[in-house]
Amino acid sequence: APRRPNAIGLSVVKIIAVRGSVLEIEDVDILDGTPLFDIKPYVPAFDAFPDERSGWLTGCGDAVRSAQSDNRFSDNRD
Repeated sequence: APRRPNAIGLSVVKIIAVRGSVLEIEDVDILDGTPLFDIKPYVPAFDAFPDERSGWLTGCGDAVRSAQSDNRFSDNRD
C-alpha cells in the first residue's frame, strides 16, 4: 500500500490452502500491496477472541456501510 500511514498491517486470517510456498487465505483486512513480513501460528491460549467488540463501530449502523473512500491510501487519487 503505497500511501498507507503505517507500512505495517496486522491481520488474523484463515488459511484455505497451502501450495508449496503459496498460501491461500481469507478474512484478511489489510490493503492490497501491503508486504507480508511474518506469519505466526494461531495459538488459542494467546490468540482467542471470545470477547471481541467493535468498539468505535458500535452505534454507527448504516453510516459505516455507506462511507466511501477518499483515496488517501491509493495510487488512484484522481
